[in-house]
Amino acid sequence: MEMKLVNPTEAFGVSLCSVQNPSSYIGGELGSIVKKHDDGGRMLNFGIAFPDVYGIGMSNQAVKIIYNGLNALGSVRCERVFAVEKDFEELLSRTGVPLYTLETGIPLRSLDMLGFSIGYELGITGVLSMLDLGGIPLRACDRGEDDPIVIAGGCGSTNPAPFSDFFDAFFIGEAEGGMFELVGRIAKMKRDGATRAEMLAEFARDRHVWTRGMSAESCGHQKAFRAVWSEFGRVPSVESFMPLPNMKPVQDHGVVEIMRGCPNGCRFCHAGVYYRPQRAKSRQLIIDEVERLVSVGGYREISLTSLSSADYPDIEGLLDCLNGMYRKQNVSFQLPSLKVNSFSLPLLEKLSEVRKSTLTFAVETPEEAWQLMLNKEVYAQHLVDIILDAKKRGWSKAKFYFMVGLPLPETDGKTEEKAIVDFLLDLQERTRIQCNVNVGTFIPKPHTAYQRIRQISPEESARKLAYIRDNLPRGKFHVGTHDINTSYIEGLLSRGDERAGAVILSAYRKGARLDAWENHLRENLPFWNEAFDEAGWDVRAEILRERGKDEALPWDGVSLGPSKSFFEKEWERSCSGVLTPKCAPDCDHKCGVCGDRTKVCASDSASDAVVPPAKEVRVARDNIPLMYRAVFQFTKCDGAEFLSHLSMIEMFNRAVLRSSLPVIYTTGFNPIPRLEFATTLSLGVSSAAEIGSTVLFDPVEPEDFMRMMNGNLPKGIRITRCTVFPVTNQRRRESLSAALWGSVYEYALSVPPEKVREFLASEGAAPFTESGSLCSFDTSRLDGGILGATLLFQKDRPFRNALESFFGKRIWEIAAIRKVLTLAKPDITGWTPEVNEAYQKSLLAMKSRGEMFSINASFKSRTLHPFEKSAGEEFTDYFELYARIAQVNASLIEQRARMGAE
Repeated sequence: MEMKLVNPTEAFGVSLCSVQNPSSYIGGELGSIVKKHDDGGRMLNFGIAFPDVYGIGMSNQAVKIIYNGLNALGSVRCERVFAVEKDFEELLSRTGVPLYTLETGIPLRSLDMLGFSIGYELGITGVLSMLDLGGIPLRACDRGEDDPIVIAGGCGSTNPAPFSDFFDAFFIGEAEGGMFELVGRIAKMKRDGATRAEMLAEFARDRHVWTRGMSAESCGHQKAFRAVWSEFGRVPSVESFMPLPNMKPVQDHGVVEIMRGCPNGCRFCHAGVYYRPQRAKSRQLIIDEVERLVSVGGYREISLTSLSSADYPDIEGLLDCLNGMYRKQNVSFQLPSLKVNSFSLPLLEKLSEVRKSTLTFAVETPEEAWQLMLNKEVYAQHLVDIILDAKKRGWSKAKFYFMVGLPLPETDGKTEEKAIVDFLLDLQERTRIQCNVNVGTFIPKPHTAYQRIRQISPEESARKLAYIRDNLPRGKFHVGTHDINTSYIEGLLSRGDERAGAVILSAYRKGARLDAWENHLRENLPFWNEAFDEAGWDVRAEILRERGKDEALPWDGVSLGPSKSFFEKEWERSCSGVLTPKCAPDCDHKCGVCGDRTKVCASDSASDAVVPPAKEVRVARDNIPLMYRAVFQFTKCDGAEFLSHLSMIEMFNRAVLRSSLPVIYTTGFNPIPRLEFATTLSLGVSSAAEIGSTVLFDPVEPEDFMRMMNGNLPKGIRITRCTVFPVTNQRRRESLSAALWGSVYEYALSVPPEKVREFLASEGAAPFTESGSLCSFDTSRLDGGILGATLLFQKDRPFRNALESFFGKRIWEIAAIRKVLTLAKPDITGWTPEVNEAYQKSLLAMKSRGEMFSINASFKSRTLHPFEKSAGEEFTDYFELYARIAQVNASLIEQRARMGAE
């Protein structure tokens, strides 16, 4: 049977206006990979899923790495899908449309494989919601031949036991370390006619894959070993910034992973184990990636990420190099993960060259003896020196992270919470900086030195957090604490066994969704508590209890590399407060990760790096004698009508940056391209005639401008007309809105034609239909469901409000609206001086009678300014007006140039 694809704009239409962020559900982003369904069904359809909303998922590098890595295989079609908010979940249920992928709208139940990237355990109810909405049985044991193979991977799934009811298999480790090849083999099996069971059996035989009940007989191995990409940093990484999102994501900056793994070995850190060993990326590869982010992605803020970015070899030299290349383009760099003892004052200076990022310090615990137990060092005096120097450079606040519930030897007079308060009060007294403090509850994680310790209860956590909040004075401190109830649920999902699956399913069926969001979790807590109470075993006690030294652990079937004996030794060192040295190629504390192919790579030779020449952007200063204004008309349709105006502006900004057009930038702290739009189009209103403009410092042919911009704009936004004309700094340029009169619309009605006629004859429509209103309506196609409306700009929104009031519905329930034409005020550019003088007198007379909105007195200086439209005058196509202005401007400037020469 032929697969039926979902086109969201056709399936939902203007009903998309009923949900928040409808652009999350339409696809069509720039850089998305669309493979046509003309392969006869031989290509493997793989859905890469992220169990959180679009704005979070499009900030996730792992999703984009897998997306681009799998799409590089000719035999695989990989498309994205994200969890949805409750309002869209209700729309799917109401319309009977299954959850679908963004690229071509494949219903999830029609995929061959669906892979979830689980970065944090609390995403599991998002997984169940996506399976449910996609028409896939929630439990693996209930799936049959026609269902997709559902797999998971990522940091949050290294204890597969609690989630094993819902997934057919788990890939453990880095996707580049073997997953792409494995999926490629499955794709070949599909092409050769293999069954679902045969493909799943092949997947399970891979040594990096964990399946429930795996054995040497069924899978060839009894333990899944983490896949490690040993070539990281030595060969180009899979591109991880395309596609570019339809809306501003939570983390809206370019990201370059400069190092994978961390040398420091903090004993509480699960990620530090998951990404071992430390592998530094070569400087040349970093430069290449930054250049693509700037020139292709259009980013001007770049994060150089790793678990501890200051431990990158010669990080200061790298920043010197990048600042030298991109300072003139106003590109700034930030290091979001910094250890205090790795942070230097020269490093602070380099980070502040273009734009100041947030100062963030992960202290965890303030007592030096306790820090040694965690295998962490935070030198208090060094921290004070950094902050004092930062204040001199303009920083006024800093952020600090702490945890409570760590395995530390507290006494009545020396508790975690008191130590944190005393430390911060002393720090603030010495530095006078505004302190933003974030305190969370420690959750013991599998595959760490603390995997067996007890977890503190929510009551203990509440007491500690309340002490911190109550003893740090407001004004000097802004304190944020994590929801204490999260700890119970996260504890279950982190260290639970297979019994947890039934509890998760029960909480989901009661209504739990998107638990990683605190506002959602507060709503979901009753569902979780009910599920705990109904479980038939003491869930809460199981979450909190200490695990015995010789007790088998639910995650024993997974190896991330370090041996059990290594974790036991690290626990002993923690109890003794003994530091373990940093990871190094020749370390004396072997953990079990490094081998012939996998080893620490902590050095980089920068001498061979090819540094491109620095480029410069031009800002809009008053001394530019001759500039060129580009006025363009563009469409906003085919799904783009559901992009917010702010998202559209961001897309145009990025398109300008990527196109390398000679655009003039604004002045100020954060220069951006000089862009202007005549109107702000309401969400859900499509348009064939939006108007925008920008200013150039060199002339560009209109056809070249259109080509360069359209190549960098997403589907649905296309520049259809453009004019470029010279302007000077001798006079002020008219804003686009100054020339705006109104618009011509088509209302595709969802209400009976006779009711529309009744509305047009009603008192509520009088301001728009009476003589002198300057509005008009075409009812010739009303019986066919189309109302034509020519509306003065000031009466556009009031007209829609009147419709809503009359019908008692939202406007999107009454009609789908399309703008056909944007109208300008009357054009005077072709008039003779005598006609201009007569018109000037008539305008003054109309103003005295109160018949005009305004008069522009700059007429006498021949600024070519369009005037307000009065009753009885003809409309002017907005773009045509500016095309005529372009001709006159060019003629005047040429005339002035000749006069100057003479």
